[in-house]
Order: sequence, then structure tokens, then C-alpha cells
Amino acid sequence: MASSAAALSAPTQEADTRSNKNDLIIDEGFPVLNTFRRPKPGDKSNELAKEQDPVPRYPFATFPSALLIDDDQMENITHDCDLAFTARTKEDSAAYSSGATYFMPASMKPRCALEELAMSIFKSHTEGLEAGKHYDAERSGAEWWTLVMDTVSKKSNIDDDDDDDDDDDDDDANSQSSEEDDEVGMHFDADYGLEAQLPNFMLHPRVATITYLSNVGVPTLILNKRSPPPSDVEKKSLNGSIEQGWLSCPIVGKHICFDGRLLHGAPGAFFPSFNTTIETNTNNDVEEQSTKRRKLESGEKMDTDNSIHDYNSGTKRITFMVNVWLNHCPIDAELIDDDLCNQMKTLWECNEKTGKGCAKLKGDANYKPPLCWSLNDVSKSSHRLIKEEIKLCDESDWAGTEECVLCNREVDVNYCATIKELHST
Repeated sequence: MASSAAALSAPTQEADTRSNKNDLIIDEGFPVLNTFRRPKPGDKSNELAKEQDPVPRYPFATFPSALLIDDDQMENITHDCDLAFTARTKEDSAAYSSGATYFMPASMKPRCALEELAMSIFKSHTEGLEAGKHYDAERSGAEWWTLVMDTVSKKSNIDDDDDDDDDDDDDDANSQSSEEDDEVGMHFDADYGLEAQLPNFMLHPRVATITYLSNVGVPTLILNKRSPPPSDVEKKSLNGSIEQGWLSCPIVGKHICFDGRLLHGAPGAFFPSFNTTIETNTNNDVEEQSTKRRKLESGEKMDTDNSIHDYNSGTKRITFMVNVWLNHCPIDAELIDDDLCNQMKTLWECNEKTGKGCAKLKGDANYKPPLCWSLNDVSKSSHRLIKEEIKLCDESDWAGTEECVLCNREVDVNYCATIKELHST
């Protein structure tokens, strides 16, 4: 085992002749396949196995048209996302779990369209890995959840003009009386149930992914900042500047993935909501789509209909998150309830029920898949990233500070550019 790894359960003398599958081994923040045994002189098999592990493949990658959606099914899809999202936010005394994410084991058959999508994403990101050799299928799978959030802020005092005549407090995001409704604080994805039991250990998914189901909302910010290692007991490595990051605006069907150890969120006070209008060429080529961005003004009504099935003009930011876990199942993630699966409306081919809101099999002449996962090779990201350097400024002109909790510590994330510079990014 590499010196940077940590073992929560050490093998006994008898480990030479039997597998210790219940041992949890952490290497650089990831759970790794337990191939621990007393090495013979010159045995480099463990190091070789580590070199053959390609996941994660990128610190960040984006695939603009990974998911194709049947327009006729969009209302059902958003209903199901909203159902899953609402169930997660209920109180503990309610019928469904509170705040827990869902888990789809790698060896289990999906029971609804969302589970099938989660498993399709898991399979894409583990393509080329062999179960039993590169990962333990019994302890691997897709942790998934949905977010359905309003993009219209209640009130905004942010001054895009950066006028020196205005009160200085107006330029500080901390002074805002409200925040974007679809804002997501900066955080690490981790097994927080395990961290509660072992406070100095943060165990991460191999890959974190976001698939956008709407064209509006606060962009996702991923920073090239890993969580502190277990050896950093005081978490001093959280300090310091961050030189690189990626900003992703919502586009229906767009899929982004990144190293599961990286700091990320959707800080709406600094990068406000956008509406992205999709344009296709005369051949209806979605792969070569271009976008037009427009900031949502405070209180602007973009859709008078309360329905959110019109994802080109709605006000709901809808995202489908999947974390790819290998060799470990997060403690607090659980199977979605059977009753919730039965309430979902999206048609899909694996369900053999008949009647309203149920499946139409591929053999049916009129069958059209509601969700078509088209990402065939995740190792090849053909989308060109636009590189842009954000100009830093004096501390007195900083856009502001975001207060968040990382590794059980209150942390200030300082945005060291003007608010105008961030809004124009």
C-alpha cells in the first residue's frame, strides 16, 4: 500500500491466504480496491494496479449534448426530478427521508427512468474498468439526487456598473439582503456519514457529475482545490490562493464531470443566473450549438405559466447529479423508496407495467425513449474550453466573501476581483 494511503482496518497475519473484503483503504481521498497482502521482495503488483486505474480521467470535462430529451416527456421528467428533490427535503418525521441522497448499486437493475439515467452515467465513467479487477462491484455504484430551484432572486442590490458614487457596501456580496434562490454554497462531495464517525477522514467519489435539464440558472463553479489530506489535522491546506477553476452555464442535455475531490458550488451572488438560448444550424446539429447569455434581472418573469416543462424559457434550474463511487457505498445514501418509484411518470423501456404513465417497450412501434444517453466515450471530450483570465484587484474592491463550512470548519472564500469582472465572465 502506498505511503499516502490510510487503512481503517488492518489485515491480520492470515491475510496472506484470504481476502479481507471488509477493509476500507483510502488512497489520496479515494476508496481503493483491497488488494493488500504482504508483498514479496520485488513485488510491485500493488503499484502496477494503481497505475492502471484511470478514474478520474480529467480534473474537469464537459460534454454539451450527452443527454437527448423527448420534448413530449419533459413535463414528466421534471415532475420526477421535483418529486425526488421534494422527498429529500422533507423532515425526519415525514414519510420519506430527509436530505439523504439516493444510491444505485452497480449490480442492481433500475426501477425508474432516473435510476436508469444514473446507471448510464456510472457505466460511461467506468467504461474500460473490469469489475473484480479494477473495482469491487458489490461496493460500487451511483449516488444520485436532483435539484429543482427557482432562478429568480427575491431581491438584488448588486451594482453591475461598479459606480464609485454608490455606497461601497453595494459592491460587497456579504451586504446583500437576499441571495439567488438557486445558489449552492461551495462544498466538497464526500461521505459525510463516515466523516461524522471519523472526523479527520474525507472519503470522496471518484467522479462528480452534473447533467443540466434546463437552460437557466446560476452557473456551476469548480475550483482546482482538493480537500485536506488526513495528515493535515488542522486543515491548514484550506488556506491559500486558488489559481484555476471552471465555470459551466446550464444547457439542456449538457453533462460535466470533474475530480470528486474538488471544491465546487453555484455562488449566485458572484456569478448570477443566466438564460441560455440554444441555436442550431440548418441541419439541426446540436453538437455545434452556440449560446446567447442574458442575466436574469431581479423579479423578471420569463414564463407566466407555472409549469416548468418549457425548459427553454422557464425559471427553474433543474440539475441531475451523479457521484461515481468505486469500492465504497456512502453511509447515508439509500435506495429511493419503492413508493416514490411508483409515483414517477416518465415512460421507460425497463418497466413492464401498462396503463397511464407506465412503460412502452422498445418493441412498440410508437416507442420513443424519453431520455437518450449518448455519451459513448467519456475519455474523449471534443468540446473546446474557453480560457479566460480574471483580473484581480485591490482588497478594497473585492467582490466579496462567501462564508461556508468545510471539513467542520468555518471558512471564508474571498473573491478577489470586482463584482463587474465576475459578472462579465
